[in-house]
This record gives sequence, structure tokens and C-alpha cells, in this order.
Amino acid sequence: MNKSTDLVAVNVPDDDVDLYSVSESGWYAVDDEDKAVLGPFMSLGECDRAIHDRVALVAQTPSSGTGAHVT
Repeated sequence: MNKSTDLVAVNVPDDDVDLYSVSESGWYAVDDEDKAVLGPFMSLGECDRAIHDRVALVAQTPSSGTGAHVT
């Protein structure tokens, strides 16, 4: 299964917490299905760094077929 790593930062105000299924307002990393993946963060910069770190981590993770084998 090929999952998209495209995330965008969204500032969720108190009035929209139900829309994104989150418990509090703040900055969130949201995927293309409007699902909050990371957060909440206090600032856009903090959220942006978390998105960058997540994308870098996902890019480094080997696929299940290329992992080391224990014998």
C-alpha cells in the first residue's frame, strides 16, 4: 500500500475542532483526507518542523521487503 506523505499545516480554531476530530485548537499537520496526523502545536513554525521531520522519517523507513533478516 502506497501512502501519501503530503501533509499541510492547518490552524484549527476552537469552532472547528469537531470538523478535524481533534480535542483542542492549535496547529495540526493534516493529510489529504483532512485527518489530523500530528499536533497540536503552538505555532506554524513548530508544526512545519514536525511535518519536515515526519516526511524525512517516512522517506528513510525501508519497505517491508528490504528489511534485515534475523536467523
